[in-house]
Amino acid sequence: MIEEAMLHITGMGVTYPNGVQALKPITLAFRPGEFVVLLGRSGAGKSTLLRCLNGLVAPTEGEVRVDGLGRLSEPGVLRHHRRRTGMVFQHHHLIGRLAALSNVLTGRLGYHSPWRTLLPLPRADRLVALECLDHVGLKDRALTRVDELSGGQRQRVGVARALAQEPALILADEPVASLDPESAAEVLKQLRDICTADGIAAVVSLHQVDLARRFADRIVGMANGSVVAEVASGELSKALVDEIYRAPAAPAPSPAVSRIRPGPAVSAQAKLPGENPKAKKPGVLIP
Repeated sequence: MIEEAMLHITGMGVTYPNGVQALKPITLAFRPGEFVVLLGRSGAGKSTLLRCLNGLVAPTEGEVRVDGLGRLSEPGVLRHHRRRTGMVFQHHHLIGRLAALSNVLTGRLGYHSPWRTLLPLPRADRLVALECLDHVGLKDRALTRVDELSGGQRQRVGVARALAQEPALILADEPVASLDPESAAEVLKQLRDICTADGIAAVVSLHQVDLARRFADRIVGMANGSVVAEVASGELSKALVDEIYRAPAAPAPSPAVSRIRPGPAVSAQAKLPGENPKAKKPGVLIP
């Protein structure tokens, strides 16, 4: 039995104010527990599509509809959708001077009011964060500063942070592009296994054909802002790969003209006034 889709995009396109068409109208659906890979060259539109799925970029045509919530453009829907959507980034976006557990705890902030986040989070949240680190095999490094971890371990902390949101959807933008082949395969395997077991829909952008074939349930091939292929991973032929990669990539739009929706931003390497960069390792105690 095929589960109903939890996220639908219908005729969704993005054209920037300077006339650059980043996405031509696309219609897709994503189901719980399905691991979907967006495959294509840099500039194909993969990142723009991912950002539309989380409301970071507003489509200029078409719509994004979330099962049980409604259209993403409706008042109040976006906040609820973002709270249950985990993001995994290529460059981690972690705070290096903080412990792994403290970074994972940021995934719980969406469940509290802004005033409540100024205080230490409840014990229940810290237990959730520890469980997420255990999921990715890093429970024993919970109190280790993130800047002392390897690249693969940092990306696994990023996955744990996304899991701490208890998401229905995980979006990952080139999550293994900066990792060696062994670490890349390990991170993707953990992410796919967790999403499959927990019924989390995953949409992951990649440019490595071998990894897409190995881990994807479904592959969406993109070129020049269009979907040029949508097949099961076992059906990705050489002809389709050639079609995805032979077209020259469209120039990436300037961030200055992107229709980005405003939202809170936290610098991954922010420094506090008077901070000593060689200060003692942080620790997060669970009473």
